[in-house]
Amino acid sequence: MNVMRKWFQRLKRWVGRYRRQLRIAGGVVVGVLMTMQLFYPTDQMLPFATVDNLAVSGWQKQDTAWQLDQAYKQQPIQLYFGSNTDTKYVLKPADIGLMSRNGNRVEAISYPWYMRLIPTSVFWYGRLQSDGAPTYSRQASVLDTYMKKQLGESCSIAPVDASLKAKESNLVVVSGSNGGTCKPSDVSAELKKLTPMITKKTQVRIAMKETPPTIGDKEANALADLINRQLKAGVVIMAGTLAVKPDSKLVAGWLDAKVVGSKLTVEMNATRAGEYLGKEVAPKVAVAAGVTKVATVDFQEVSRQTGANGQALDVVGTGTALINYLTAKDKTVTAVVGSVAPRVEYTRSYSPTDTGLSALMTNYAKDHPGTFGMQLIELSGKRRRAAYNESKQFVTASTYKLFVAYGTLKKIEAGEWQWSNPSAGGRDTAACFDDMIVKSDNACAEALLERYGYNNLTRDIRALGLSSDSGFIGDTPKSTAADLALFMAMLESGQMPIQPANRDRFLGALKRNIYRQGIPAGASGAVADKVGFLNGLFHDAAIVYSPSGTYVLVIMTDGSSWANIAELTKQIEALRSQ
Repeated sequence: MNVMRKWFQRLKRWVGRYRRQLRIAGGVVVGVLMTMQLFYPTDQMLPFATVDNLAVSGWQKQDTAWQLDQAYKQQPIQLYFGSNTDTKYVLKPADIGLMSRNGNRVEAISYPWYMRLIPTSVFWYGRLQSDGAPTYSRQASVLDTYMKKQLGESCSIAPVDASLKAKESNLVVVSGSNGGTCKPSDVSAELKKLTPMITKKTQVRIAMKETPPTIGDKEANALADLINRQLKAGVVIMAGTLAVKPDSKLVAGWLDAKVVGSKLTVEMNATRAGEYLGKEVAPKVAVAAGVTKVATVDFQEVSRQTGANGQALDVVGTGTALINYLTAKDKTVTAVVGSVAPRVEYTRSYSPTDTGLSALMTNYAKDHPGTFGMQLIELSGKRRRAAYNESKQFVTASTYKLFVAYGTLKKIEAGEWQWSNPSAGGRDTAACFDDMIVKSDNACAEALLERYGYNNLTRDIRALGLSSDSGFIGDTPKSTAADLALFMAMLESGQMPIQPANRDRFLGALKRNIYRQGIPAGASGAVADKVGFLNGLFHDAAIVYSPSGTYVLVIMTDGSSWANIAELTKQIEALRSQ
């Protein structure tokens, strides 16, 4: 008390000493405040002012009106039907053609002259003023469009069945809702009366002749109670003689509610349960399958040693057993297993015949990724022929340049083109011909093809005997292994209608082809070939000068690799040499 008394005495002495200065300072403050109040802008909101609970202190009135307009555009309107407690539709005012404008109400908020004469009113008068209400306008056509889109002509609402969902270690009920019919005119009338305010929820309830759902909350609760009792007791999955005990929370998360006929039931979601079952149960019931060993010669099976079946967890069947336990149909859960067929191993051998070579190609294609088309033609020796999928049409990639080279030679021999003619990139026709085959140059091939004509070249290669599967479909070149093999065989055997010198020129360029990862990598002799690769396409059309005789080999693939083409070539050469 003595301390407080001393403090007040000091304050009194200080005020007495500076009374005159304090009076002057107070007068200055009051003067400044009154000046500020008298000249406070009329287009500006007062300090601490709010409109619809939106703090607009010191805002320009036009900014305040704009911000309120935006808030009203986003104000959700909740639509309820009948006695349902769940929202059927949530829409925005613009969806039904309802617009709220706040400019007039904001302009009506003023700071009158008589209030400006009251000291400090600038700080509190803004809180005393009435907000007023927006001005509403409506577009009937927008409302009509919304009504037809959402409710149609009948205003029919489908009932929603009660369901179940997992929550912690239990299943809880997701309440159903009544359906029924209502009058579109009632909906329209209620929506036309709306005057939403952003300070409260905007809710509309529409009268409806109600239809209950097939599955009600009572039935869903009964099923939930049954399953929850079982979950509380615990789940034990017997995997042979071993017990696996998943946590009840985990099991609850595996369950999906499902309506079968007019009854609510649950089923196990194999995707969600699969990871746990695969890790904890599957190894305990798995029995490895044996190996069935099959020996073949060409396309014929000559012996078979059958391996034993194995077994593996049947996740779907185990799920059914789990549901039977959870619904008290069974007292235990036993892991269900299914039979696993033995793995088949082939020991394949091939005869050095047409049939054997074709079998080698066929089995190689089946054992490796991708789509294959192949043709083998021996031009000397035993003159064998073999093929697999040889008539399958592929996009040629750059192997179409073989056709362009043939067309170029025809034009040269007819005197219509000269080797010295300009072609592409400052190169003459001779240089372009060479680059197109040796380097697979695209600019040269495209220039020569454009000059020759797509239809003309298609006509001329088919005149050689190539099928209708080869040619330019639109501007996309396509062909088959059989047609490319025929083309290369005619070139090598001298049956192609071109002069010997030009034949030698063509073959010489093919032998200098710089891309050697395919057939040349697997062949044992010199190779004259043209490759094509585009996206997943890998093609090689080749003449192979093997020690065991000259042959044509065409391998066209989609989704394979150069390594596979080289390995297949090596196997074909080994079989031919037997």
